[in-house]
Amino acid sequence: MPLPPVSPLLNELFNIARARYRVENRAWVDLSHRLSGRFKLVTAGMNIQRQGDLDILLRCLEDEFNTNKDTSGVDLSFHYQMMFSETWIIGCYEIFRAFQQRDREAATAGRSPSGVCEFEEFKTIFTDLELLRITIAKLEIAKDNKLKQPLPMRRAGDDKTKPIEFYDPKDPGRFHIMPTGVSARGSAVWLALDGRNLQQHWVERRDLSDRMLALVKLVKGAGELEAEQQRCRAGSDTGEPTNGE
Repeated sequence: MPLPPVSPLLNELFNIARARYRVENRAWVDLSHRLSGRFKLVTAGMNIQRQGDLDILLRCLEDEFNTNKDTSGVDLSFHYQMMFSETWIIGCYEIFRAFQQRDREAATAGRSPSGVCEFEEFKTIFTDLELLRITIAKLEIAKDNKLKQPLPMRRAGDDKTKPIEFYDPKDPGRFHIMPTGVSARGSAVWLALDGRNLQQHWVERRDLSDRMLALVKLVKGAGELEAEQQRCRAGSDTGEPTNGE
């Protein structure tokens, strides 16, 4: 008996996710237009929407995650969820990194940057994405070039009776396995470690997504911003008071 084709099944998965998360799907599309317009990078819009598609699929997997599920059979659903979660982190990081680089190069060239990278919300999202991406992709402590000496560490779950190991940033054979887990919402979580200050904190994938979508309320569209600037200039020319918001 021939096996069924995979493509229709894959399409159906995303169709179900869009039906379940209509509001979030629309928010991702809105965010893609706002960010690609503000950074004057139209091609980024489709990339953002792809991450949005993956996000709403992950939300469905997270909703269905159950720590008490029957383990008598082989269930690789969380394996695939984690695989997609890591892919989503790296994809979102590359988009935010490109935006940050674009603003930096605009300022160097004497042009007006987007202004979006100056939002504290954008900065904190980018920082978390960067810390996760480096360890996921390179299996290293993020920013380990800032470590001045080998870092004493214990494996996750080890008590004080276990020997201390050292992470040496100058050792070409170094590696760091980032502790992971599952939140109460069924979302992947990672314990991010910053080599610049040795601070660590848990980051939940779904929280990162929620924070990104919250940018829709913060970031004005390029057309909206331009219209406001024109009104301000017109008010300045006529001497009429303008709203400085």
